[in-house]
Amino acid sequence: MSSGFAFDIAGPEDDAQLRARMAEDRMEGDIAVSFRREPSFFAGSRVQGDVTTVMKCVERGTGRIVGLGSRSTFHAYVDGHPRRIGYLADLRGAPEYRNGTLLARGFRFLAHQHARDPVPFYLTVIYEGNTPAMRSLLGGRAGLPLYVDQGRILTPAIHLDFERPAIALDRIEMRRGHPALLREIVDFLNRWQSRKQFAPVYRESDFGTGRFAGLGAEDFFVATAGGAIAGVMAAWDQSAMRQTHVERYSTRLALLRPFYNLAARVTPLKPLPAPGARIPFVYIACIATRDNDTGIARALLRFAYNALRRGPWHYAIAGLHEADPLSAILADYRHVPAAGKLFVVQYPQEREQAAAAHGPGTPYLEAGCL
Repeated sequence: MSSGFAFDIAGPEDDAQLRARMAEDRMEGDIAVSFRREPSFFAGSRVQGDVTTVMKCVERGTGRIVGLGSRSTFHAYVDGHPRRIGYLADLRGAPEYRNGTLLARGFRFLAHQHARDPVPFYLTVIYEGNTPAMRSLLGGRAGLPLYVDQGRILTPAIHLDFERPAIALDRIEMRRGHPALLREIVDFLNRWQSRKQFAPVYRESDFGTGRFAGLGAEDFFVATAGGAIAGVMAAWDQSAMRQTHVERYSTRLALLRPFYNLAARVTPLKPLPAPGARIPFVYIACIATRDNDTGIARALLRFAYNALRRGPWHYAIAGLHEADPLSAILADYRHVPAAGKLFVVQYPQEREQAAAAHGPGTPYLEAGCL
């Protein structure tokens, strides 16, 4: 019965249970995966916003956390201007309770948090293939807020294997970033990303130990023209705080895996991890070019690819909206297709404010912050 459950704000004392809930839930498919937060759930949530509130559903009789979700707030560009908006993520529930009333009760609890600290709207991403979430959340039923479709965020996992020839551009040079260049990189990101909807407002303090924890100036790949930055992207390894594990392969892939891994011993192919193992990958973050120039982006990604394939990672995961011209560069590489549906989530009382989210500009979200 629903009265046997209580909703509250999670704290440090809940960390172990929250991490266990993340590990137990998985996204099904040919490769079933789980998204984990080791060694600290809250440290791993830091990338999702400036302030993150984790909400929990507890089974009263046992104290077991059977559901959770997070609400974050951060500053993003909306119609070219910084605005404080929200982000909803980490919706998890024990399988035996997913068909009851707990979801609606959880959203009523979220509404109370929203009333205390309102924002004009929230963003959320539901990964394609997550049919139960789509069925449960869309349509504004049971008092849930309205989910407004904003298109697809493409998040392919690029195989980091065979070397590819560099792409030379006239008067464009490629280099690695360094600490003295960080301010110029941040200024460049804000100048060009402010033209895209929902791109974060970048701050120097975000990098290193802030929201972009573990990402420093030396992790950037920089294209310059006449000494000025013409494009940037960065390699963001989050394995120290957030991980993706293989939980199961389909029968076909399980049979193929030994032969694929045998070929990986004598070629640049990277082996498929064993069930239960972590997938070694790195995010391609902070993707921006002057005038959204696809040629510069293509050459910059090739420069980054050839550097990263020599590292410990098997895949590089980029994130670009399907309407972004830069997304064309992702098809240049052998990859595992993946995407998520982007939604603006709004309460009826904020409908007029949320209307700003439907203005001009291609959406941009950092894949590593989802």
